[in-house]
Amino acid sequence: MHFGEIIALVALGFGAALGLGGLFAPDWAAGIVRLKADPERPGGYSEFRATYGGLFLMLHLTALLMLLQAPPAMALAALLPVSAGWFGAAIGRVFSISLDRGKGGEAKILPVWMGIEIALGLAIAAPFLQFTA
Repeated sequence: MHFGEIIALVALGFGAALGLGGLFAPDWAAGIVRLKADPERPGGYSEFRATYGGLFLMLHLTALLMLLQAPPAMALAALLPVSAGWFGAAIGRVFSISLDRGKGGEAKILPVWMGIEIALGLAIAAPFLQFTA
């Protein structure tokens, strides 16, 4: 197994663990993303479990299993969209920092999360990137 694959496996495992946490502990997931369920509109916990739980878990777990089991070309095809998703999250934070002043876009945590998202995107793409350099 190449070093890039090990890096990707760790990052995918982290993403899957975030999903598992969101699935079984929606209050924890809500705290991380600084959102809360609206008691007047039921279904908020379902959304946390679905989006921050099941979606994160299965997306990362599927890519992880493909990296371990699928032919290399198929594994790379599974990794790149997941990697691009993390880059997309970082781009969303750039927009927030630029456009959401007065709405929380100036929060000091945003650049920290942006760095984590870029690092995860690069880590998940590591098997692909190691052969492009």
